[in-house]
Amino acid sequence: MAVLLRTLALLAAVAAVPEAAAFRVLGFFPFNAPSHNIMLKATIEALADHGHEVVMLSPFPLKKPRANYTDLDISKELPSLANTFTFEEMTSLTPVGIMRLAVQLGGAHLCRAVFQMQHFRDIMSGKHGKFDVVFTEICNSDCWTAVAHKLDVPLISISTQPDLVWQHERVGSVDNPSYLPVNFEPYVGRLTFPQRLYNTAVYIYYKLAHKFYIQWPSDEVVREFFGEDTPPISELLQRTSLTMINAHVSINPARPLPPNVINVAGIHLKPDPTGRGLDPELRRWMDEAEHGVIYFSLGSLVLSSSLPRATVLELLQAFSAVPQRVLWKYETDDIKDLLPPNVRTAKWLPQVNVLAHHKTVLFITHGGLMGTTEAIVLGVPMVGIPLFVDQMSNIALYKSLGIAESVDHRAISKDSVLAAIRKVTATDEYRVRSRELAARYLDRPQTAAESAVWWTEYVVRHRGARHLRPVGADMPLYQYLLLDVAAVVLAAAAAALLLLRSLLRALLGLLPPLPRRKEKRL
Repeated sequence: MAVLLRTLALLAAVAAVPEAAAFRVLGFFPFNAPSHNIMLKATIEALADHGHEVVMLSPFPLKKPRANYTDLDISKELPSLANTFTFEEMTSLTPVGIMRLAVQLGGAHLCRAVFQMQHFRDIMSGKHGKFDVVFTEICNSDCWTAVAHKLDVPLISISTQPDLVWQHERVGSVDNPSYLPVNFEPYVGRLTFPQRLYNTAVYIYYKLAHKFYIQWPSDEVVREFFGEDTPPISELLQRTSLTMINAHVSINPARPLPPNVINVAGIHLKPDPTGRGLDPELRRWMDEAEHGVIYFSLGSLVLSSSLPRATVLELLQAFSAVPQRVLWKYETDDIKDLLPPNVRTAKWLPQVNVLAHHKTVLFITHGGLMGTTEAIVLGVPMVGIPLFVDQMSNIALYKSLGIAESVDHRAISKDSVLAAIRKVTATDEYRVRSRELAARYLDRPQTAAESAVWWTEYVVRHRGARHLRPVGADMPLYQYLLLDVAAVVLAAAAAALLLLRSLLRALLGLLPPLPRRKEKRL
């Protein structure tokens, strides 16, 4: 009888949990990098697909309105960064330059600009109703955490990278630089001593620079718009309920993760293998490629047309020497009269559908995470020409997995490009390995979208799900690293040695003095 009563009480408690199907989501994603928004928008759309009401603040509104999805378009205030950087600008970035760019694009001034927008005021005034959860991005400033704090709802954050050194403190995940490379460094596998030394130095630099140049200046902006009594961002981050990261253990190195961190890599993938997403004339051109198609793109930020002229000519010579057809995302018409018969350019291309085409045999890429993820899932091997930030580490990882080769952007020539293309396409080795990896990547108990939706609903059902948070996430650093314990142990050891020394001296003092040796007189 007692067991029956406990069971009924448990069922009643479960029934009392609010249904997640009715909740309302605020996606607060003002950063204007289009590749980032692909993943962010896919997550929000997955929630809308499951019947949740979503409001999305971003510079990238949907092209076609859809049910239970409200766009708050800020593209006039924050135009897209697509095609705004040159090859030279991106390839000259150092770790210091990367942080300067982060401050320029996503620092405190971006917080101020967004907090001055009418859409932001409408959200905070309740014009769009009450929300059950707020989504933000882990990238530059975390000033957006103040929105969830002020609305008094759970906070879920998405990282469009597999790893950023400043994403771990908020959830208590492991970030040990002895074996986890900083995401911007091309290290794979077990690190050598010089690599661990450099990796640790860069890790400390990025972590401190992010606090000094982005978070702390953003604190002033948050207090200006949310009140002087608003806690610092570092404290607001500790209220994070869940983070979703763009990683998966099938390709990224295995690492311990607490239950408040989930992998959702590939959530944006919706390939169309039928080719219906392609222009009919382009599809026909690809269908007729006897030896297959090579697709070449430097992504959404860097203009291929900004490549040095000599580099462009070297690439064209390499492409003219391969039997495949080459499809190149190139933004201007200045090389139109120089194109070999097997090369075709376009200012924009539906990348996923191009990669999904059955004739695509190779992807020449800058190594951006979204595009390379698409190639992995579709089983397309790669030749990487990484330019900046995470692209070097991405291509190094793919080379170690046997699905890619690389060309140094400082040494692009006909011979180097042609050698890489021939190495990957000469046999089926890279293609077979790519398909094996695709199968491993897709072998999951849930799709990325299903996982994201389930865990979001879980967080809402359990009012922030604070029980997912490791105790270590809220410990002072000296306690987390056992520095206090080490200090006590060392102090005890030192005290024991001093005591032993004193005892020995005391014991020696109790012994009778040794008789003096008489000197012989001559």
